[in-house]
Amino acid sequence: MTPRPERISRADVLSAALELVDANGLDQLTMRRLGTALGADPMTAYRHFAGKSDLAAALADEFWTGLSLPATSGISDWRTYAHVLMRTIRAELAAHAGLIPIVATHPITSPAALAVADEAIGILLELGAPVDPALGDLVNVLVMITVASAMGEFSLPAGSEPGTEGQGDPDPEREGDEAALLSQLPHLGRVIAAGWAPSAERQFEAGVGAILHGWPLPHPPAS
Repeated sequence: MTPRPERISRADVLSAALELVDANGLDQLTMRRLGTALGADPMTAYRHFAGKSDLAAALADEFWTGLSLPATSGISDWRTYAHVLMRTIRAELAAHAGLIPIVATHPITSPAALAVADEAIGILLELGAPVDPALGDLVNVLVMITVASAMGEFSLPAGSEPGTEGQGDPDPEREGDEAALLSQLPHLGRVIAAGWAPSAERQFEAGVGAILHGWPLPHPPAS
């Protein structure tokens, strides 16, 4: 008697889809390729997902539910923790660059993903963040900036072929050509001469810091 093949679970489909997206990007993810990666019928994924858009939304949720929030040990200020949290999100996105456009275009909607967001807000409140509507806007803006920074640095440029080098891969020759071109421009050249050089990481750090410390929040009551 021929044994029945093992049932392919929803988690199996998501894992295979993430590997394909990491390797080739969302554009190259099809249900047929997914079936091949699973060693199953091309229709297998449809047992768990209505289609590619449903699968992409699940991948976005999977990113958030799989995010390990940083520990609070040694951190007593909520702004410092928020900055560390954004670094963590950016690093996780860098590890799955093909997933960045999916995360960027899918809001957090599933109960499991919202639970992670709620846990993060809870930590900020425990560390002294005010219970104020402005805090919700602040956290959303920080995540927007973090995802945008990761997309600009780590995602393949639009129109790139799968397998080409990522945006974040350093190319000294190209960077040297760009620096030479920038230095010849009349106004940017003056800023460069004053000591400026492009740096995605430095700009991310400065941007997050400026938002955190410049956001209009109620002052704590005087003691």
